[in-house]
Amino acid sequence: MNKRRVLLICHVGSEIGIGHLSRLLAVAETLRNDNKVIPEFLILGDVIRKDELARFKVHSFALVNDFVGTMDKTLINNEYAALIFDLYPNHNIENLNELFRQLKQRDVHLIGIDGLLEHCDILDLIWVPSFNFDFSGHTDCNSVLKSGWDSFLIQKRLEHTEWSPGSKVLILTGGSDVAKLGKTLPVQLDEVLGKDTEVHWVRGPFSCAPILPNKCRLNWTIHDAPEHLDELIVQSDYVMTVFGVSFFEVLQYGIPTVVFSPYGIKDNKELDALSKEGVAIVEVNSPRAINSLVELMNNEKLAREYSINALRKMSINGVQNLCNEIYSLVRVR
Repeated sequence: MNKRRVLLICHVGSEIGIGHLSRLLAVAETLRNDNKVIPEFLILGDVIRKDELARFKVHSFALVNDFVGTMDKTLINNEYAALIFDLYPNHNIENLNELFRQLKQRDVHLIGIDGLLEHCDILDLIWVPSFNFDFSGHTDCNSVLKSGWDSFLIQKRLEHTEWSPGSKVLILTGGSDVAKLGKTLPVQLDEVLGKDTEVHWVRGPFSCAPILPNKCRLNWTIHDAPEHLDELIVQSDYVMTVFGVSFFEVLQYGIPTVVFSPYGIKDNKELDALSKEGVAIVEVNSPRAINSLVELMNNEKLAREYSINALRKMSINGVQNLCNEIYSLVRVR
């Protein structure tokens, strides 16, 4: 009997970043390893070079393509048991509800990742990778709604070790550095961090090169779009990162972290809740994040507390939880 196929659909681009794809890659890898269904991708946007993607069949289209028309072209000659959507929320799509209704008539199961709550009357499952999402306004939904610390869609390829202090700092500004932190942050960091600090800056696949000081006090290493971020994470002693998928990648390895959002008020609600969880120092902007990074590097007790709390919160594999839900929907064991 042929295995059932599952299509994972997302947006990728310089203004969007790679978070949607990163989450779905984590899901696809687990689906592939479990060997119960066959995962494929439909990507709208700029397909980036990732060795992981080479393991899957990928349907690739331009971001400007009509979404529903693109779906129709892909589905006309392909049969899938389930479709998993991780879409950019600001990319308005016309006739999406009608597409969903047509798919349900064909007995295709529909899953939304981190969005599509307005379609909760028709989707089978809405999975929100968040520790603090409030579903109280959606109690009349037909969809199964899931979130919590056990909902994050992150691959954990390496084992974590007990944290100990050191001098290596990892800086993460996102796949496209939308806030252009690379223009100002390196100079600010170089001025205030201890002279023995090793700074490892990750340049995302859609980011410009960071502007370093003319004469650096510190030892800087620039990593251009590394294939596996976790290899850098586990070698780090501290991390400063923008709020997003990478932040939770860091938490699962228990590295003491300062997190902030350079995106205005967009993440305020999540960050306010996060500050009460005791897993990282939470700041509202990059200047305050730099000061807190200095504080964290000078306070071993505080750093260790954050490490322990982060490991405890991230102890359950959200990817496997979602995959189990998929298997239940498409009736495979």
